[in-house]
Amino acid sequence: MHLRPLNKQNKRPVNTQQILEIYRLLPWFRGKLRIGKKLFGSYINKREPLHFTAHGGIEYSIPNTLENLGMELLINGVYEQDIVRFLQAQVPDGAVYFDIGANIGSLGLPVVKLKSNVRYYGFEASPMVFEYLQKNFEQNGILHFQLFNKLVHQNDAQLMKFYESELYGKSSLAPTYTSDYIEVDSVSLDGFCRQQAIKKIDWMKVDVQGFELYVFEGMQQMLKEKNVENILFEFEAWADEQAGVEIGAAQSLLQEWGYCLYGLDGKRLENNKRNACTMIWAKPNV
Repeated sequence: MHLRPLNKQNKRPVNTQQILEIYRLLPWFRGKLRIGKKLFGSYINKREPLHFTAHGGIEYSIPNTLENLGMELLINGVYEQDIVRFLQAQVPDGAVYFDIGANIGSLGLPVVKLKSNVRYYGFEASPMVFEYLQKNFEQNGILHFQLFNKLVHQNDAQLMKFYESELYGKSSLAPTYTSDYIEVDSVSLDGFCRQQAIKKIDWMKVDVQGFELYVFEGMQQMLKEKNVENILFEFEAWADEQAGVEIGAAQSLLQEWGYCLYGLDGKRLENNKRNACTMIWAKPNV
């Protein structure tokens, strides 16, 4: 659905999509989302699906605008702009790109839309969110992609509780935001890569709300043999605590298996500075 409110003075529709596009062009400033909500929020039924065109001509369908991910896409035209720019600059055309916790495609579509020969593998555990992920890839005419409604974890074919929230950027294996759960099937990346005859992953993004450790444990063969060249993963101490793992456990595991840790600026992370980072770039130690 496109946003087209009624102008009360002349009863003619005002093209809010055009107004939004102009607003998105403004440089980012503190309060942009808050002001944008006031400017455009009255035209949106926040619990209904929404369709709009964002930066790069990417069409998004989202479940609702309650979740910050959706509001940021709608108002700013891009979600987590620094990370998107990093991936667009670093992922080469033709790369094999794994997106673990793909959500609606907000950190995948800006890469594959720009670089059409990237081979994209997206994994999303939530069946509800997965429907939007599929729709977004199909409606944007992406050429090389495979999507899987699977929970990436240590082992294959395990039926696991997954807490699915209408705040679709926050669904998780932990009941942090909701007590409602469904059961989903798991997949390990070692098993998946063997089945798909994938020998190397050029880039992998992992964002699974503190459960990154289990993703890595499920691909120890690929990692120990250094068949994953670049990993970008989220780290937040509170998420590790909610997942019931030691804070920084995923980082320590990667280091144990021969990976070095960097910030998005390419500077190597010191142990005492890790807690200041939300996204970590891991590469094999050479």
